[in-house]
Amino acid sequence: MTDAVIVDAVRTPQARKDGGLAETYPEDLVVTVLSALEERTGVPAAEWDDFRLGCANQENEQGRNLARQSLLAGGFPESVPGATLTRLCGSSLTALVDAARAVEAGDGDVVPVAGVEHMSRVPFSDWLHPGIEKRYDADELPMGATAERVAREHDISREEQDRFALRSHERAVEARDSGRFDDEIVPVETDDGTVETDEGPRESTSMDALADLPTVFADDDAATVTPGNASPLTDGAAGMLVTSAAYAREHDLDILARVHSRGVAGVDPRVMGTGPVPATREALAGTDLAVEDLDLVELNEAFASQSIYCRRELGIPSDRLNVNGGAIALGHPLGCSGARITTTLLHELRRREGQFGLATMCVGFGQGVAAVFERPA
Repeated sequence: MTDAVIVDAVRTPQARKDGGLAETYPEDLVVTVLSALEERTGVPAAEWDDFRLGCANQENEQGRNLARQSLLAGGFPESVPGATLTRLCGSSLTALVDAARAVEAGDGDVVPVAGVEHMSRVPFSDWLHPGIEKRYDADELPMGATAERVAREHDISREEQDRFALRSHERAVEARDSGRFDDEIVPVETDDGTVETDEGPRESTSMDALADLPTVFADDDAATVTPGNASPLTDGAAGMLVTSAAYAREHDLDILARVHSRGVAGVDPRVMGTGPVPATREALAGTDLAVEDLDLVELNEAFASQSIYCRRELGIPSDRLNVNGGAIALGHPLGCSGARITTTLLHELRRREGQFGLATMCVGFGQGVAAVFERPA
């Protein structure tokens, strides 16, 4: 079995809902990252064997196989096929795992992967099948309600959540201002100009400012989850070029990392944010690695409460976790986020000359997905 490797990874800026990317189409965001991958690697799109796109809400403008529509909208060769998949928030990380599996199985040598979510144009659906409503109290399943439950069941205070959120903003601002995002961000041209930087990180936030925000997902005295310690709605895309190790060597491509191992798990949907814990353990099972062997971890910050729980339960050191901030500052464009955190992880792993990194997501309706990456020695 051949190794699947990632030779480049890019992302658009993450723009707030109704912000700088609001008037773009989701296809345009996908085309931006695919065009950048083609230009930066020198691998022509004519050599792409398939294209896998993760997108959570595949309806309205994100429906009808957005992967294929993006290829056609971008003028890429008609010979390149494309498929769109969803695992809600874990969509693009799942797309990456599927692409790696296809390369390992010999189904192709070059498979670009992307994730996208345009939350300004495509609203999040809250529809539930009657069978789900019969099995669970529907009021327990919204994402914010699950974050409140994790906080209460695991004694995670409002102050601890706000402090985690403040750290996310501080680290993201420092990463942005020091240029650490420069290698991964590609600008997006819009009718109103060029969007070049993330819109979410706030220099002015503070513990006092966060403490003044109201709780929004519960109205009793024990409520702790606020807009400040939860990830904001955003628009964005991210992508990677996955190839076989042999193809990368033959074409003299720099390898960011190989896909070392992966895991997926299901959990009680009422505490969906705990999903990264069993998924990470599954990704590490059968390897010689433990959490302490990981140089960096990107854990998507859907909410501070679930991030804190996962950090505690897995024993992730704070100085290795989301070192450039996370989704609380940068935003969480659902289907994009798995590719986004992997992109940030791989560039930072190279910058630090680390060897192993983990990207992991919680997923709505109770799932977790994780992947471990290894830089070449």
